[in-house]
Amino acid sequence: MLFLLAAFMGCTEDFEEINKNPNFPEQASSELLLPGVLRQMAYNWGNQGWEEGFTVVQYGARLQFTSGDRYNWSPTSDPYNSSYDGLRDIENIIRDNKENPDRQNYYGVGLIVKSWIYSYLTDAYGDVPYTDAIKGITDDNITPEFTPQQEIYDGILADLKTANAALTGAGNISGDILYGGDVLKWRKFANSLRLRLLMRISDVDNSKAVAGMAEIMGDLTTYPIFDSNADAALLQWNPDNPQPKYDTRSGSFDEVRLSLTLETRLKALNDRRLIVFAQPTSNSGKGIYSDNLDDYVGMPNGLDDEAALSYSPSGNPNEVGSNFISRIGILLACRACNVELASATASQTIIMDYSELQFILAEARERNFITIGDAATYYENGIRASFSYYLDRINAGGWNEIAADLQAFDLDGYIAQTTVAYSGTAGEKLEKIALQKWISLFYTGFEAWSDWRRTGMPEVIPGEDAGNDKLVPVRFQYPNEVKSTNNANYQQAVTRMGGDDLNTRLWWDVASNN
Repeated sequence: MLFLLAAFMGCTEDFEEINKNPNFPEQASSELLLPGVLRQMAYNWGNQGWEEGFTVVQYGARLQFTSGDRYNWSPTSDPYNSSYDGLRDIENIIRDNKENPDRQNYYGVGLIVKSWIYSYLTDAYGDVPYTDAIKGITDDNITPEFTPQQEIYDGILADLKTANAALTGAGNISGDILYGGDVLKWRKFANSLRLRLLMRISDVDNSKAVAGMAEIMGDLTTYPIFDSNADAALLQWNPDNPQPKYDTRSGSFDEVRLSLTLETRLKALNDRRLIVFAQPTSNSGKGIYSDNLDDYVGMPNGLDDEAALSYSPSGNPNEVGSNFISRIGILLACRACNVELASATASQTIIMDYSELQFILAEARERNFITIGDAATYYENGIRASFSYYLDRINAGGWNEIAADLQAFDLDGYIAQTTVAYSGTAGEKLEKIALQKWISLFYTGFEAWSDWRRTGMPEVIPGEDAGNDKLVPVRFQYPNEVKSTNNANYQQAVTRMGGDDLNTRLWWDVASNN
């Protein structure tokens, strides 16, 4: 009997090891996890930029189902749930590779993706679970505390610096659908993203922001940054995984039209990017392109459903409705909207690009946060990079007439005109930077919203039927399920932040209209 008991105990001690199936690993490899997270989060980032981001900063306006454009926003689980879904896999990548000297590139990439996701998440809601998050299985903590946003930013900025050092230069990053395993480009993204976030906190923690920017710009060999459009962090979609709007129904695409705000500002500058951002009105009969900017017509933001559907740009009661208002440009068009000309792959999801970085550096130099370079040069680089990017994407879609128009555009003359030229008082220069940055962020709507919240520029004027006491929302409300499943910690965060309200400013927001 004792022999049998001893034998049984010996067997049970090795039970887990004996019953492991070598053909079915218990955890997914980093190579398999990474592309899924990148694809999921890029899709979410692009889609969120289209939904709230696109209309809240007034690139587009809602023709139908206008509640979002009127700030009737409900508590939302997006991007909350998607972010934590992605972060679980990213934490596995970080954990599995951190101590392995041969896998430091995966560790570094994991930290960068984690930093980007958390910046997206905290800039949407404010305080979120961070320090104790993603520990439900290992630490038996399924109700994590919410970390103050300032501490989240401290962690993100530290992780980006660590990531830059961890990336060794050996190209061994399989499953990398963002940079194809190019370690130097990942380092450039880490440091460029760090500059974005340092600028974000520059009005509330200026000493940290200035010190961090000086560190990067003072040693670009150690801390490389984007050098051109080729370095941009963007996801290239393919026919099997098309751009987010390609497979949507035509009604969903057509609900969003060119905003009168964008139309007015671009026409005032004679800015030919309007032919990329919008299509001529159907009434013009010009198809997807016209050489006459008068054929591109927007509508006001923030109209109620009835007013939006009956809006007449000309004021003529016989010229009412969608035929007289421009669709969003062909670059983002759905297949059902234009079967012959829509592209599944020309539009990319931009996480961060070279143009944005140049405008960050222009502002940093103008405000004396950095001493390297010339503000006017950074500013002009940002404008040129934006035009160049859109010309490249239009060429990729094969829309030859639009490409020829952009190619022939006198960009030097555009930059030299008084309303664009880098001249005037310091305040006027900062306004020009903000306006050109806003234009360049057209396909990065969520970041445009964040930058507006930080600077208050360019101005966003709520529509005549806007709700929310005619205040532009400055955050998302927490998902309802968080209130029910983690209520004590939710209440603690809400008390610390000053409320779970669309108008509750985030820690770094000192300039928005609330």
